[in-house]
Amino acid sequence: MILACPACDSRYDVTGHDVGQKFRCRCGEVVTLQANTQAGMLACPNCGAGVAASAKSCDHCSAHLMLKGCPRCLARVFHGHKHCPDCGSELDVAAISDVNPERMCPRCPNPLHARRIGDIVVDECATCHGIFLDHIAVQRVVTDRAQSRAEAILGMLPAQETAQNIPPGNKMYVKCPVCVTVMNRKLFSAGSGVIIDVCRSHGAFFDPGELPRIIAFVMNGGLEQAQKKELERMKVDARREQSNAQFANMMASRSSSTAVSHGHSSAGAFVDLLYALWR
Repeated sequence: MILACPACDSRYDVTGHDVGQKFRCRCGEVVTLQANTQAGMLACPNCGAGVAASAKSCDHCSAHLMLKGCPRCLARVFHGHKHCPDCGSELDVAAISDVNPERMCPRCPNPLHARRIGDIVVDECATCHGIFLDHIAVQRVVTDRAQSRAEAILGMLPAQETAQNIPPGNKMYVKCPVCVTVMNRKLFSAGSGVIIDVCRSHGAFFDPGELPRIIAFVMNGGLEQAQKKELERMKVDARREQSNAQFANMMASRSSSTAVSHGHSSAGAFVDLLYALWR
């Protein structure tokens, strides 16, 4: 069973723990494992029809059903829902297996210290000033961004020179502080100029200076501009593919008719080619 902290939405695997047991989240909030008292019909994740909680398949679309609990409101839901139908909480966030985990800095051999800033938790290293944000925190900073949240995060960061390059002698690839697997180095977004270390399951690590640049990029509309450029690129690619297909069809048609092919001059073929490419 997965339990979510009501303050920061961190997820913990509490399978096997008793109802009524209390846990202290890494943000400092005390969370109590409560019993589920939900009754009535549930929604099929495939077609949305009402289904009994005991059903193994949907009577309307025949989809196979498997029951689980919402980490936040503990309502019973079926696997396949991305968000809880009752409270809207995201259901597929990776959980922490240990209720009281100690996270080590990926960049240096020192523990990360959790700090709660509003509704998110930041794991920071006091030595190298690196910062780890789980996927929930990243989403709230980037997708559900708010000026007050951005200012609060920037206010907690140490005032120092922006350092985009990894210091000489430091390792290029680092391990996720949660699952200890090597993270991928990825460009945050086209136009951002910031490469960060990302764990697909748990979050992202930011070296000193990277998070302020990303926040400034996001708050200044960088994501929207990058999306607009990507859409324009896709349109150009689509037009090019269409022109190539038209040219291929034209050449196939010409090769199938020898009489027509010999009837055209080389100049005429060139005109046909230009017409197909720019039509």
